[in-house]
Amino acid sequence: MKIKLICRAILCLFGTFLHEFSHFAAALFLGKTEGFSIVPRTEGDVFIFGEVKARVRYKVLGVFIAGAPLIWWVLLLIMVRHVLLVSPGPGMQGVDIPMLLVKLRSFSIHDAVALWLAFQLLWAGRLSIRDIRTCIYGLISPSGLIFISLSVLLFKYIR
Repeated sequence: MKIKLICRAILCLFGTFLHEFSHFAAALFLGKTEGFSIVPRTEGDVFIFGEVKARVRYKVLGVFIAGAPLIWWVLLLIMVRHVLLVSPGPGMQGVDIPMLLVKLRSFSIHDAVALWLAFQLLWAGRLSIRDIRTCIYGLISPSGLIFISLSVLLFKYIR
């Protein structure tokens, strides 16, 4: 079991770095960073790939720090749209299946690297249970409820 987790940690090391770096960058702007690690470890039965420790003045800011890795899924979506969405005709956009089949038949090292990068971005954007808990606690905190209320009022005012 340990060998399987170690292999997974090595395979996902770049994605783990991207995930933790996004937390770290958000924490630099919204709070105080207290630690950054991508060294895998176990806590009881839980395998932790990395962690960033940060403090915030208002709990609602923890929502943005905890949710920061989702930016990698936005980048992944842009990358996938670039690869899959081609213009079959003037003014049309969609998936060109024959072009995709030709691309699959001529799979190159460049395609393998792009696929590996896509996997790393998918891994990097995944929120851990701790991230999800931090988001929930930040939203139901007093500062979170004020933020939600102000956001709703602003949305209704602008609309």
